[in-house]
Amino acid sequence: MVKSMLITTLILFSATIIESSILSNINFLLVVPDLVLICCIYVSLLNGKVYGEISGFISGIFLDFITGVPLGLNCVYRTIIGYIAGFFSNTIIITGIVIPMTSVGIATLSKKLLLFLISLFFPKLNLNNYSIISYYFLFEFCANIILAPIVFKFLSFFRRQLSIHDTKDMIDNN
Repeated sequence: MVKSMLITTLILFSATIIESSILSNINFLLVVPDLVLICCIYVSLLNGKVYGEISGFISGIFLDFITGVPLGLNCVYRTIIGYIAGFFSNTIIITGIVIPMTSVGIATLSKKLLLFLISLFFPKLNLNNYSIISYYFLFEFCANIILAPIVFKFLSFFRRQLSIHDTKDMIDNN
């Protein structure tokens, strides 16, 4: 379990660096796709709710430090999303195209909803940079669901290292 947590942390840190350093500097992107959220959803669906909330918290800490938002903002909603996604770890199969797109789409909507709820309690944070009915949100939503199967397939190559379950029970679909 420690080995899988270290590998998960390394993947989440790498996704944070790619998202904040490389993708944020591409001029034609309206909004940066949330690679960290996609990785967190994959890990949550693979290992369950406790592991999902831990990976959500770790990814939130990385984003809080790198992006400069108030400490704990990303941790709150990513922990909640990771925990909720972990509920479905035993009921859905994370291979294919439809399940990754659906789960990441729901997570992106949940992210925006949770940010809206947090902004109600802390109005001075100015979290509603764009509404849910805007081109910016539509672009982020579409980018996330298009990238979801690609990222899930890439992370499936590391499934044995990321999983906390016995690897003898895993079916190798690679």
